Amino acid sequence: MNTAESPHVLLTNDDGIDAPGLRALYDALSVSATVTVVAPKRNQSAVGRSLSYGRTGEDDDLSMDVTDWVFSAPVPYTEHELGYAVDGTPCDCAIVGVNALEPTPDLVVSGCNVGANMGTYVFSRSGTVSAALEAAFLGTPAIAVSMDTLGYEPTLTVDDFAVAADVVADIVEAVPDVGLFDRVDYLNINVPAPDREPTGLEVTRPTDVYEMDAEDGDGKFELTNRLWKQMAARDIPDPPGTDRHAILEGRISISPLATPYEVVEAPSVERSLERTVSSSLRRYSSH
Repeated sequence: MNTAESPHVLLTNDDGIDAPGLRALYDALSVSATVTVVAPKRNQSAVGRSLSYGRTGEDDDLSMDVTDWVFSAPVPYTEHELGYAVDGTPCDCAIVGVNALEPTPDLVVSGCNVGANMGTYVFSRSGTVSAALEAAFLGTPAIAVSMDTLGYEPTLTVDDFAVAADVVADIVEAVPDVGLFDRVDYLNINVPAPDREPTGLEVTRPTDVYEMDAEDGDGKFELTNRLWKQMAARDIPDPPGTDRHAILEGRISISPLATPYEVVEAPSVERSLERTVSSSLRRYSSH
């Protein structure tokens, strides 16, 4: 990260460029950093690491020849008072901000999301975390930040995101001096609900607890996220040291992470795969 002058921060999100959480971050970061906003022009929550491949515009006109977009995809944008409102996904925005604009950002910040993003299962689902992960894969350190907003969504204002904005601004200002991203690819930060004064900060690991239910009823399938039901009831099935445990105890959760994925290196696994696949290889080699 640039230490000679104020850092350049690319700011994005998945709630859309007009979301109050993004504005709160923009205001806080602009005090000590140069901020460029590249964010979706509409809500793109839970799109994960989706990209605009195969999309040809707002009407999804698939009449153009597949060879025209098999290696690239148009990502339209309009200018916005904060930067660029992109007709695309959070990962589109991260790629554009890192590769298409000058100057190249020192850091990508994604958020502040309406709703917490906790647990290993969210990293491939959350647009907020996915934008940070995409930046990390591209070699740019990143921060994803979200807030537990259960019950607050319709009434949220910029001021409600003050804690999240201050935490991120403090980290961005301090990073050049502490060398944090020499060892970490990205941070996943979650802060408690806006009316809960944080009781402290905890460095956490993402919880592995995951509970999704599905049932068939009257011509449609019903999906139920039991984790969110437990969150609403302030129930904590997660062990201490995890992100969700920290949030439900009123602490700010920061998970320092490296880009996935860990390869399982075990002789027993290797032997099992070799035995399994060898029969297929023998069948094809005999043809």
